[in-house]
Amino acid sequence: MNPRIKLLFVVGTALTIGRALDLGLWTDLESGLCAVGPVWLRYAALAVGVLVAICIGRKLAHGPQELRNHCKPSGIVTAMAGAFFTAAGFLRFAVGMTGAGSFVRAILEILCGQWLAQLAKSWLRKDWQLPAKSMASGIWGTLVFYWCVLSRFMENSSSWHRVSPTVMVWEMLAVLLFLSSLVRALWLPETSDGKLLCMSGLASFMLTFCWELPQTLTLAMPSQFKLTNLPAIFLGLGIACVGVLGVFAVVRIAAAAAFESRE
Repeated sequence: MNPRIKLLFVVGTALTIGRALDLGLWTDLESGLCAVGPVWLRYAALAVGVLVAICIGRKLAHGPQELRNHCKPSGIVTAMAGAFFTAAGFLRFAVGMTGAGSFVRAILEILCGQWLAQLAKSWLRKDWQLPAKSMASGIWGTLVFYWCVLSRFMENSSSWHRVSPTVMVWEMLAVLLFLSSLVRALWLPETSDGKLLCMSGLASFMLTFCWELPQTLTLAMPSQFKLTNLPAIFLGLGIACVGVLGVFAVVRIAAAAAFESRE
């Protein structure tokens, strides 16, 4: 394995464990406020993880042509993401509907889930083909992240001391950058920015998998579980899968670059 990828996993594992301990021991889950220690230590730890991911992504960046090939691991994790996003949308209709904003969000989550399912099918095919003739499907599939960023700014009245809602904005921006770069790499590879794709892919992994997944799992704990949390749980699992997809994409690109250099 590439030593930079090993470093990514070491830092990511440390961030995941640290975040899980923070939520379990030093954060008031009811209010989301830090109960022990300054809030800036949380942001500092996250900043270190994201900066390491960005630096590694920049070093491993290469042409994205390898992404236009069959890949079973990428297909499986993308299918999982699609299933989670679709489930989040339908569950929002069933138990989490609170107004017109929730209705729009549910529709966009379902559209995202269906687009990810098409992308997964494309990577699982032996004879790889584009998920759709037009890249408009990818644009529609990523609209939910625009909406989530806007809704967070409109709905979130919390302070910096409530870390999770604040970081969620950054998570959605990172995923939006990664998926937008991925759409461009698949449909317009000759104009694709490999550095942006790799950096945003690994940053998404740090933010959505290493940081957000422990937060999502706390919502499923018996002491915290509510039916109205189900859409948020499935959405969190979906974006965590997108973060893993970011790692898979960078590994594929780096492996192709290493093979070319040996030749």
